[in-house]
Amino acid sequence: MNRRSLARDRNFLVFWGTQTFSVLGDSFSVVAFPLLMLEATGSLVQMGLLTSVMAAGSLLMGLVGGAIVDRFDRRRLLVACDVARLLLFAAVPVCWAIDPQVWLLFVVAAVASVFGQLFQITYITAVPNIVGRDRVAEANSKLQATASLASIGGPALAGLVAAALGVTAAIAVDAATFGVSALGLLAVRLSRVAPTATPADRPGLGRDLRTGFVTGARFLWGRPVLRALTVFLTITTFVTLGLTDVIIYQVRHGLGQSENVVGYVMAAAGVGTCVAAALSAWLRRRLGFGTLWLGAMTLCGVAAAVLALSQDVLVIGTAVLGFWFGLMLAAVSSMSLRQMITPDALLGRVTAAFWTIHHSLAPLGAAALTAAAARFGASGPLLAVAAIYLGVVGVAFFTPIRGRNPEDRPVDHPPS
Repeated sequence: MNRRSLARDRNFLVFWGTQTFSVLGDSFSVVAFPLLMLEATGSLVQMGLLTSVMAAGSLLMGLVGGAIVDRFDRRRLLVACDVARLLLFAAVPVCWAIDPQVWLLFVVAAVASVFGQLFQITYITAVPNIVGRDRVAEANSKLQATASLASIGGPALAGLVAAALGVTAAIAVDAATFGVSALGLLAVRLSRVAPTATPADRPGLGRDLRTGFVTGARFLWGRPVLRALTVFLTITTFVTLGLTDVIIYQVRHGLGQSENVVGYVMAAAGVGTCVAAALSAWLRRRLGFGTLWLGAMTLCGVAAAVLALSQDVLVIGTAVLGFWFGLMLAAVSSMSLRQMITPDALLGRVTAAFWTIHHSLAPLGAAALTAAAARFGASGPLLAVAAIYLGVVGVAFFTPIRGRNPEDRPVDHPPS
């Protein structure tokens, strides 16, 4: 595949465009759902519980989603997930217009997170099917860069829409973008869109669901670098999931700023992720995996410390930018590494196992972080986040993660 073909590939361009638009809508909900819960209950703990419910739904789907993705047509799965989330998200503004019910937010968050996780697993496995394995890093860089660019304006627009039309209007926008995404995906072709075996030849779905997670986990364990990444990301995700809620609460209530300011501060995260994604493929080639990943995680630790110690909105916005810049660099580089190492037939199960393991403690972490911030203030919990990130960097330096091209290392033992 030549260097110009990715920019001219119709499948990739359609996929790229529709998913960027969908992320613009998703960034509305990142701000709108916590704001709606805060508006309805006034409770940071309830905000953290909502985030935990979403994480728990993702965790449950992660246990079986990989087997589903490796078994069924990936394009159809993507479309089905978009349609389901369109209906779920649309139910919130409709219900709020009739009779607001806080319980509905928890139901929608739980069920939508299940479909969201299945979509994300399928999305990751679909990228090599669209662009080829040799262009994965470049494709991820482009996809994540424009998705992050969309998320820059999304939170700010969400704040404006919430202030002018109400928070539920922002959720309605997100629902509409799922419809656009579904229509766009219908026009995309994948090189592997269905299993080659007939239903009679394949093992039973029940067996696939029972063994899929174990199969993916064994592959992760057999690769030293993936094994180390899984352990370290499990630790950092534990203290990261609730971070957005703490920042929103700190800016809105701790500093007494408006909803618009909340949107602008969170838009800084979009700036950081956009720049990081755009540079990720180039930095990977220049620095190698180890230097890039360790440097990115160090930046996250330093930025978290700044968030803990500052009471200035501009400084907080800059620290948010730096934190998400590092987070995106680490995420894109580790995701591309998994895609390069893993065979297509296993990619769904390996992706699901990776996400399930490293998100396994995230719901508890989100609840603990937000509860601690509500009781003791944000500074102490944020300093703990900084210490954990920097501690991970110190230990990871002595693992295969520090290698320039860890994908070249041999497998400890063949997965079974």
